[in-house]
Amino acid sequence: MRFLGKTEKSQTQIFALGFQKVIKTYSPTKRLWYTADIIPYIQFDYPKRDENNRRVSRSGFGFSPVGFSLTHSISNWFGPYFQTSGGIIYMEDNFPTDQARSLNFTFDITIANSFKINHFAIIAIGYKFHHISNAQTGLENPGLDSNFLFLNFSIQ
Repeated sequence: MRFLGKTEKSQTQIFALGFQKVIKTYSPTKRLWYTADIIPYIQFDYPKRDENNRRVSRSGFGFSPVGFSLTHSISNWFGPYFQTSGGIIYMEDNFPTDQARSLNFTFDITIANSFKINHFAIIAIGYKFHHISNAQTGLENPGLDSNFLFLNFSIQ
């Protein structure tokens, strides 16, 4: 999917464990949450531009310590939300080019709907735009953008 992404023919996989806590209640149906994620695994498969677009695979780990989510409960079991977060990813090698860096920064924007299954489990389905780059700290900063359609399982 190339909707907001600029890197064609790339694939991204992320496994993350998250935490969230209500920081402000605007009404019984609207809440602002603080979120944080530990990312023990992230993997990119992409055409490496400084190797004539040869397909390479790079993996890494990181965390997103700063995130916010705005939720709106339409009913006891359904509610849309908007989320954004930022963090740091350490890749196994300079990424995505040889002149970039192993240490990169990320941010993402998520739009989703959550469905409460029972009193402790929630499933969410949605869209996430994810950006990773070295923020001009390397000799090059090409960045890589990913678009996700995702399914998320949460325990309260």
